[in-house]
Amino acid sequence: MIDIVAPHTGEHLGQVPTLSEKDLTKVVERARTAFASWSTLGVTGRVRILTKVRDNLVANRSHLIDKLIEETGKVRGEALTEVSMMLESFRYYLGLSPKALADEEISPGLLKNKRARVVYHPRGVVGIISPWNFPLDLSFGECIPALLAGNAVIVKPSEFTPFIVLEAQRLAIEAGLDPNLFQVVTGAGKTGAALVKQVDQITFTGSVKVGKMVAQAAAKRLIPCTLELGGKDPMIVLRDADLDRAAAGAVWGAFFNSGQMCMSVERVYVEDCIADRFVSKVVEATRSLRQGIDGQYSMDVGSMTRVAQLETIDAHVSDAVDRGAKVLTGGQRKPGLRESFYEPTVLIGVDHSMLIMQEESFGPVLPIMRVRNANEAIQLSNDSPYGLNSSVWSKDIAVARRVARQMQAGSVCINDCVVSYGVPELPFGGVKESGLGRRHGVVGLRKYTIQQSIAEDRFGLAREPHWLPYNETALRLAEKAAALFAGFKSFLGR
Repeated sequence: MIDIVAPHTGEHLGQVPTLSEKDLTKVVERARTAFASWSTLGVTGRVRILTKVRDNLVANRSHLIDKLIEETGKVRGEALTEVSMMLESFRYYLGLSPKALADEEISPGLLKNKRARVVYHPRGVVGIISPWNFPLDLSFGECIPALLAGNAVIVKPSEFTPFIVLEAQRLAIEAGLDPNLFQVVTGAGKTGAALVKQVDQITFTGSVKVGKMVAQAAAKRLIPCTLELGGKDPMIVLRDADLDRAAAGAVWGAFFNSGQMCMSVERVYVEDCIADRFVSKVVEATRSLRQGIDGQYSMDVGSMTRVAQLETIDAHVSDAVDRGAKVLTGGQRKPGLRESFYEPTVLIGVDHSMLIMQEESFGPVLPIMRVRNANEAIQLSNDSPYGLNSSVWSKDIAVARRVARQMQAGSVCINDCVVSYGVPELPFGGVKESGLGRRHGVVGLRKYTIQQSIAEDRFGLAREPHWLPYNETALRLAEKAAALFAGFKSFLGR
């Protein structure tokens, strides 16, 4: 059994079992049985049932917010945001699925005597391994497109935050979803590894180290996998930026969810000529933040969800200070609260010799580095093994867009940060060691399908011009037709 403890209060919340591989086999068998009928129901039928699930979750939104706070130590505003993101995924995919999963008619270019279409089939049983920082949205939120595509889903939540997923499962079943269609299995890494061995597709959100292990296991079975891994997301502040907005954005992007986001603002590059003013505004805003245990939207920053992450934060801050960085505010555990609370921290005098500018901190720390110009900022932003999210701030939109295109990241925000994840119409994912594949957008739905191409004859001729035996006259006409459809018109006279 695994003990679950509230990080911000120390309250013992209960226990969950560690499922064995034998137990997991039975779970997968039940999922396959449920898949057989769900996959033939049709998109319209699936939308009808999942709309009822959505409605029940909406009706119980305050309850879900309470459960998130209890298990993660988030403040209420952040728990509300997570629930809202999950509901926004419902809104988007319930509306998108009937059109995006319908047979797609294709118009051939050269072969006008053929009909062509793409048909979308579900894959079977999808496994989702979710993390502890957004345990509802990154688990149940990812189930939505997988279920609408016709699959059965098995979620393995983090062993630190399993109860919110189990509560979402309970509400879904209460609304009429087959309990074998959406199952939750609890346990640590071994349970996740066993899941990868048995499902037909895997979606993993977590560390680079474990993500590579998941990719290797999926490759051995030749099953598709989506990996959203770490980030060290840069923020570039150019000399003509709106400093009030940029400073407010940096504070939110760095300290939202106590910095426990793959797409947090983890390093800032600001042009030297405006650096003093920018830093002053950031420090002032950071010092005004209210940190503690939240009840009714009275706090801004909560606790760390996983206390062990504080060791990484302490190491990064200490290394930076030892190498010459200066802490302007924060830099320690919050006095008067449990050790899981770390003060929002701002550092200056940082450079790329320091761990805090190279490794993912995953906590409420904001290092700010001065640069000479935009080119240096771009070069330093790209000097990272990660490439998940990023942002550029400038009143000159043309310049900002030009800089954005040079940043090596799966997503870039202009005069904003993090928000690209909050737009479910936009594909979201990383490059380099930040992962493979995308969630959200049309691709986030269709990735849970097998795309089958169907080509059929239209006219029923006795034979095709390109069939054996070859006919010289017919093939010369075919040669000219190929050139015509390729756009090489000058070839026709030869």
